[in-house]
Amino acid sequence: MEYTNNETKSQNLHDRIKRLRDALTNGLYEKDEAVRLALLTAIAGESVFFLGAPGCAKSMIARRVVQAFKADGDKGVKYFELLLNQYTTPEEVFGNISLKGLNGELEGQNGKEEYLHLTENKLPEADIAFLDEIWKANSAILNTLLAITNERIFHNGSKVMDVPLKALFAASNELPAKDRGLEALYDRFILRLCVGYIENEDSFFDMIDGSSSSDFALPDEVKNLQITSEELKAWKEKIDAISLSDEAKAVISAIRKELTSRNEKLTEENKNSKDFEWQRELFEVGDRRWKKIAHILKASAFLNDRTEVDLMDCQLIEYCIWSTEKQQEQARDIVEKCIKQNGVDCDSAIEEIQEQIEEFKASVDEAWFEEVKEPRKAIIVDISGHKCYECIRNGTSETWYVSIGENGSYQTVYRDNKNRYTDSYYEKNGDTISCWANFTVKKNPAKTHVEPKKFSDIAYETLQKKFKQERYAPIVDRINDEIASLKTQKEKDAVPFKANLFANQEYNTSITAKIDAAIQELEDAGVALDKQQNRYFKTNLSASLSVGDVILKNGTIYTAGEITSLSAEEKENVIAVVCLAGEKAYALGVEQYKDTWDNTAKIASDYGSKNELPSKYASGWTVPDKDLLSKIWANRESINKSLEAVGNELATLTAEEYWSSSKNGESAAFYQLFDDRGHQDHTTKDHEYAVCLVREWKKE
Repeated sequence: MEYTNNETKSQNLHDRIKRLRDALTNGLYEKDEAVRLALLTAIAGESVFFLGAPGCAKSMIARRVVQAFKADGDKGVKYFELLLNQYTTPEEVFGNISLKGLNGELEGQNGKEEYLHLTENKLPEADIAFLDEIWKANSAILNTLLAITNERIFHNGSKVMDVPLKALFAASNELPAKDRGLEALYDRFILRLCVGYIENEDSFFDMIDGSSSSDFALPDEVKNLQITSEELKAWKEKIDAISLSDEAKAVISAIRKELTSRNEKLTEENKNSKDFEWQRELFEVGDRRWKKIAHILKASAFLNDRTEVDLMDCQLIEYCIWSTEKQQEQARDIVEKCIKQNGVDCDSAIEEIQEQIEEFKASVDEAWFEEVKEPRKAIIVDISGHKCYECIRNGTSETWYVSIGENGSYQTVYRDNKNRYTDSYYEKNGDTISCWANFTVKKNPAKTHVEPKKFSDIAYETLQKKFKQERYAPIVDRINDEIASLKTQKEKDAVPFKANLFANQEYNTSITAKIDAAIQELEDAGVALDKQQNRYFKTNLSASLSVGDVILKNGTIYTAGEITSLSAEEKENVIAVVCLAGEKAYALGVEQYKDTWDNTAKIASDYGSKNELPSKYASGWTVPDKDLLSKIWANRESINKSLEAVGNELATLTAEEYWSSSKNGESAAFYQLFDDRGHQDHTTKDHEYAVCLVREWKKE
């Protein structure tokens, strides 16, 4: 899509710079980092140093970045490039000496001789410059560069020229040698980056098989996005107005402290060393450099359409604090560590959840396990192949040993040193042994251990469903809700970080490390919860209902054999007893009513609410018909035993107490069971009869 100049002006700055950046990296392999940092440096008006072997596209990066800027007038952007060596003269960098100047013939000299450079097409008039193998230059060149890089001025004879230099890119395959006074100039390069050869093999072959990257030109539709000198001037004021966020200040403070700590540690370790090479490894980031670093961070924030520096911008500090290759390896660790420590924070309910898990563990112990006390056991030792009781001789504190045998036999008695003493007639009564003397058998202390409680399958299945629903599910739901909330926060917070044009996107994980750690803690809590759940939970249960099983309000079902172990509260919460089992199961309500035939429908509809049954059990109750009642009558013994066990007053299923509705309608009213020999009609509708209700029961 081609943009007009007006469209370009209305486009947001972030998207405009992104299109420029992406266009500049097109056709360059594995150089995205270098291009984006070079572009940022140029816009910020700073200098960058590339460390790398010859032939890894350092100069090409500089030539690419030149095309991000629009020329003033008809002249192109002035670019100066030179490969330096020890024989390079100042004239090659700053311009030839003016003969007229030496003769005092230039306008305004009034015959006074001056050593003047003809600076046209040389570094003092360049917008962007690239100096390769910079550390090989002589001191005359390097010292002059100090003023150019820092103050943007060039002393040309008695004149002080303003240098239009937007950015100076320097490169070398080595770091500045020590003891040559290069530290001051090296410090002017705020960003420092290692540039290497192409590593990916596919990219390598694409490069050597493709067209020459030196032929690169910005597409016409992107040329409208080029940056003018007027814009750079306006941007400078806006960049200066960008503020450092509290988070950015915290990261910078943490990095400074970390650098100080490492320097102190290195100094202490080498206090008595005669080799002062270690001093070169001290991190030397002064106040002036920190001010320049802050300027780079502010430029990044501005170009990303923000009014303050954020955590992602702080990643750029990684390129600004190292001086040696060894420090370069440490710089990422330092910055990443400090960003992690001061990254996006979050609130998590992990402490409360962990407390809930501890409570869950205690409830598992209480509900599913019991402490079993083992009886004390006699201490038995082996002496000369014989099993012997270890004893105390009565009336003394002496230890003796008596071999084990049948009463009335002769057994051997051993002294405390396990030497045989005598054989004697043997009688054992409880813990007392009579054999030559009277002995009391020593016993180990009583031990306890934990065992799973024993339940029938139907009780286990319904109990664990209830336990899971009431105890386990709420904690799981809370953990999942917390994780979902944190992931949403992470995605929301990461939006501006992912949009950053210059920072390494790998730092997203560092910035959100606290959120990731909180999520991991919650996931670990889920594992810990499941570990407790798995202590008791059985997945292979498929129990069926049996006549006599009792059903509690909470859905738990116990067999008739387990009723006696129920607590008084549990017995009070029994709502029904299984009266028919098989293809269809029915439960008999434990409440009985006396009323007339006309009121039976209302009794059934009101049964659940009157007895305050849970909603899932409140409906579906009905008066059994005569066929169903006949089957219930056949199971009366099992039903009565369960009713008796829970102390229910209906524990006698007699003919006079249980009635059924007639299939023949109101004309028959009720059928009454007089005995187990059959049914007899009783058609008086206005009599009061005992009414019990049944409900079809499906195991959940």
